[in-house]
Amino acid sequence: MGMSGLFLALMLLLLATTVQPGKACSCGPRHPQEDFCSSDMVVTARFLSGPQLNHTLSYLQYKMEIIKKLKGFDILGGITPVPKFLTTPAQESLCSYRFKALAKGQEYLVAGLLREDQLYVTSCSFVKPWSSLSPAQRLGFKQIYASGCGCHVQPCLSVPCGVESDTHCLWTDSLISPLAEGSQSLHLACLPKKSGFCSWHSLNMEAPQPTT
Repeated sequence: MGMSGLFLALMLLLLATTVQPGKACSCGPRHPQEDFCSSDMVVTARFLSGPQLNHTLSYLQYKMEIIKKLKGFDILGGITPVPKFLTTPAQESLCSYRFKALAKGQEYLVAGLLREDQLYVTSCSFVKPWSSLSPAQRLGFKQIYASGCGCHVQPCLSVPCGVESDTHCLWTDSLISPLAEGSQSLHLACLPKKSGFCSWHSLNMEAPQPTT
């Protein structure tokens, strides 16, 4: 094991022994658009194997086949490698992502970070079966969310609440759904107008056009 690999393994071990279970991962609700915009790479993929433990770096790795490339493959002046594995920490105390029921051959939407040419996710990442997304969410991930990355979806966790600026859209799903999967998550995107302000747009029909 090289010095860099040994250092990373020691750091992961230190975190595992100092973080209290149940307090390591605190994932606040996020609109799917925020997951898209904050991720290095977004794909749909099918998984070819169950988790395999990388003992050297204490990672779990799932071999996968990418079906759709939705973000992260159009870097100007370079070629982005196509990840072959989905990687996550091995220990739940380090925010390991665990599939509740991994169905081999099923297509999943995965939004994550790119680490050493592999797609990296945690328990806070957006990983869901493609078939479970609403038609508006599928349209958002494929075409629309990218145009709203200059806007920000601001969660409202308790009333009263308001937006911080004209580039924010107030997201109130958490007030009516414990999983924050209300109508704004399922059907809307926060997109810029020609004026530069941002507002909610319905994705239930065709791609929305900016308004004045």
